[in-house]
Amino acid sequence: MKRALRLWLTIPAFCCCPPALAAPYPSAEQLRKSIAEVAAQVKSEQMEVEILDAQKEGITRPMMSSSLRLDDGVCIIYYNSKPEDGLTQLFDALPVQDLPIWLNSIAIHEFAHCIEKREAFIRGRFDKVLPPGFAREPVTIQGYMSVTHSGAMETWGEALADVASILYFRQAVPDRWRQFANRLAFMRSNLAGKWPEHDTSPWLRKIIDAGAVKAASLSLFEAAFQLRRQYGPDIFAPETASRRAPSSEH
Repeated sequence: MKRALRLWLTIPAFCCCPPALAAPYPSAEQLRKSIAEVAAQVKSEQMEVEILDAQKEGITRPMMSSSLRLDDGVCIIYYNSKPEDGLTQLFDALPVQDLPIWLNSIAIHEFAHCIEKREAFIRGRFDKVLPPGFAREPVTIQGYMSVTHSGAMETWGEALADVASILYFRQAVPDRWRQFANRLAFMRSNLAGKWPEHDTSPWLRKIIDAGAVKAASLSLFEAAFQLRRQYGPDIFAPETASRRAPSSEH
């Protein structure tokens, strides 16, 4: 998770000079506020959100991270306001008025991870969370876990969270969403050489080109599940994935 947040927040190469009104590094209050705002927006998901200070909990992950509490299904989102190398450069290059949008999108990203874990570990909807062709009956939690540590499956999980962020941009800043979305896609592809498992740009570019359209009947996260599957790269095509389906014998 720490690497994912580093990758998410690393400054893109095209930002060669900071704007006149650069955003300061987010304070604890700003981080809590963005998480609380997202929690209010996702009440339809029927998932409670608990907000914790990472430093007080002894967690060293930067900015935001999440985990799902399996006994009651609560999504725990940790915030960390301690500045970290690399992240400070990002905020030096962000216009201050864009800061709340980016912080909310990061909270959406983390909440999407909780949603996917709930679908797998609590609801057992493996056909929903696995790529096409992976979910053969019966799939157990052990079988699911056996494939989640591969680089391709890590990318699959990050894709859901990034697609959710794109859909959030589309909803929150309809006149400027492509600017935010393209920046996220550029960040992912620009750092693919260093962190290939986090390169979700094959999804993001296609979804941006298609207008990031979601059905009105779908929630943001349900649409993210749909678009992730619809626009997945060839590695996740059914004929490819079926050869790598997880065995339930574990």
